[in-house]
Amino acid sequence: MLSMTLPILPNRPNSKGEDTKQGSFQLKKFGSFEFVQNVLFEESFVNYDKNYQNDQSSSPVFYDHMLEVYSILKSHFRSGSKLVEIGCGRGTFLDIVRDDAHFNYEGYDTVYDGIDPNIHCRYLNKNEKLFADVVVLRHTLEHIQSPHKFLSLLRSVFNDEAIIFIEVPQYEWIEQNKLIFDLTYEHVNYFSEKSLSALFITTIDHNNFFDGQYHYCLAKLNSLSDKEWRHFDEKHKWEDISLAPYFDEFKSKVQNLDESSRYWVWGGATKGVLFLKHLADVYPDVSRKVVGVIDLNEKKHGLFTPSTGIMIISPRDFFKSAVKNDTVIVMNPNYFSEIVKEIEKNINHSINVIKF
Repeated sequence: MLSMTLPILPNRPNSKGEDTKQGSFQLKKFGSFEFVQNVLFEESFVNYDKNYQNDQSSSPVFYDHMLEVYSILKSHFRSGSKLVEIGCGRGTFLDIVRDDAHFNYEGYDTVYDGIDPNIHCRYLNKNEKLFADVVVLRHTLEHIQSPHKFLSLLRSVFNDEAIIFIEVPQYEWIEQNKLIFDLTYEHVNYFSEKSLSALFITTIDHNNFFDGQYHYCLAKLNSLSDKEWRHFDEKHKWEDISLAPYFDEFKSKVQNLDESSRYWVWGGATKGVLFLKHLADVYPDVSRKVVGVIDLNEKKHGLFTPSTGIMIISPRDFFKSAVKNDTVIVMNPNYFSEIVKEIEKNINHSINVIKF
């Protein structure tokens, strides 16, 4: 199996009865550094509007991860340095930056809906000239179809001394675990450690974090290298990647689920939405046993998962609705302990909690 169809934006929950826009997905590998991309991606299909909800900061575990990112940046730059975040979303990371006051800062994102005067609800203009000591791309570059060209644009916008910090999901972690629900349409790019570092002649720092799910690099923008990217547009040099092992792993795990249970999915973001989509496609009988989806993000509550139309509710509503021997499927293992503690604190009867 080489291709599949996926919802365009799993992080844009639907209103009741709303149709879900779908897109085709097929992975290919490019270059000796194993850069991977969805070659069927259509940029015009993707619209990051006010209904796009990708904020995970309500989770203490994810907030601690953002603090770790901030600590890495702070260790490399003196007080008063200028930090500019491109693709800052709702500005939750910049809230940390602002509150600590180590950096002067700005942010840019079309989905920003807050009141911080330093965050601009727009894209960068290729003709503008900006100053930054550090340009931050947190979970942005995987959304951009031509990553090297985009970094070239940033190099032309910012000063020669600017350093860039890039954080993206780590493809090795996805591939090692064969997680079909971590392959998402809105992520057109999948970076290995080699391909992320290959964007530059040399890096100042690069490493894995968030238990290996993410990785980062820190490099001078003016060290951007095109050595490995010269044949990027020559698609005949790309190698197919089969999705069959991903589906085999998915089927194996679903077959191990308790058939008698009612299910709740904890996590209404990418992993949860795509898990439910594949479950409905492959095991519709099991899919019908899913009672609801639980998510901390208040802006998702009362809305519905793309493709499958299952209501997203708050943990509080789940605690009221769960019955004895229900099973909660935790979509991200990093949040497992956090979720188990919340369930034990709020529910007295027996609830099964499993990682998938």
